[in-house]
Amino acid sequence: MKDLVNVLIPILDTNLTPNQSKILSHCLSVLGQYPIIFISYEGADMAWVEEYKPNADIVSFPKEYFQSRQTLAKLFLMQDFYDRFSWTDFLLIHELNTWIVRDELHYWCKQGYDYLKAPPLTQNDPKYPKSTALLLGLNAEQKGIVAEGFNENGLYLCHVQRMIKALQKKSKTAYQYRHNESIPNRDSVFWEVEANRLWPSLRKPTEPVRAYFSKSLINSTFTSEDKNKTIPFAYTGINSNNIDNLPFEEVKRKK
Repeated sequence: MKDLVNVLIPILDTNLTPNQSKILSHCLSVLGQYPIIFISYEGADMAWVEEYKPNADIVSFPKEYFQSRQTLAKLFLMQDFYDRFSWTDFLLIHELNTWIVRDELHYWCKQGYDYLKAPPLTQNDPKYPKSTALLLGLNAEQKGIVAEGFNENGLYLCHVQRMIKALQKKSKTAYQYRHNESIPNRDSVFWEVEANRLWPSLRKPTEPVRAYFSKSLINSTFTSEDKNKTIPFAYTGINSNNIDNLPFEEVKRKK
C-alpha cells in the first residue's frame, strides 16, 4: 500500500544558516509524524541530519541540480524526479524558507487537488498577464513577471502520478523550460502557466483556497492586521527580515 504523503526537504548547502536550522527544527516538530526525506547532491555530507531526525531517509541526485535554486528548478521539472517517489501518493516539497503553522497536511491531501502552491505575489500587478495571454502563451517579459512572484516561494504539495502524467503530456514544453536559464523560478512558472494551458492536466484549487493553503511573506512581515485573518497552513518567503515577526510561540522559543 502506498504512503499518503512524504515530506521532502531539499538541501542545497549542508551548512544551514541559523534561520534554516530554526525552520527545519520547527518543520520536524509539526510534521514529524509523516515520513521525512532529505534530498541533496551525491557525495554531500549529511551526517548532521542525525541531530535533527535520527535514521532519516536521504535521497541523492546529481550535484548539477544543487548548485543553486535555479538548477534545483530543473530537477523539479523532470519525470525521473517524481518517478523516484512513485511509492507515495503525495509529496510536500518543503524548502527551508517556509514556516508550517499547524499540521493540516492530511486534510490538504484529501481535498482532491493535484498541485497546491501559494499564488505569485505579482498576481495583482497591472502588468501581470491576463487570462487570454495565459491561455495563448506568454512572451519572455510576461514569464519574467510571473517568475518574480515566486521568489522564495518554497512550498508545494503535489500528487506524484498526476505530475508524471503532466510532464509526459507537456514533455516538449518541460524540456524547453529546463533548458531556459533566463527564467527564474522556471519550475513554478511551468506549473503555474503551462501545465493547464489549453487542456487541464492538474486539478488546482481556486484562488481563495490557495490562500488558505499557503501565503508568501516575501518583502513583508506579519502584521497585527493579519491576526484577524484566516491563518493558512503555511507561510513561505520566510527570511531574516520577517521570521521574528511571526506571532507564534514556536518562533519565540527558538530564538
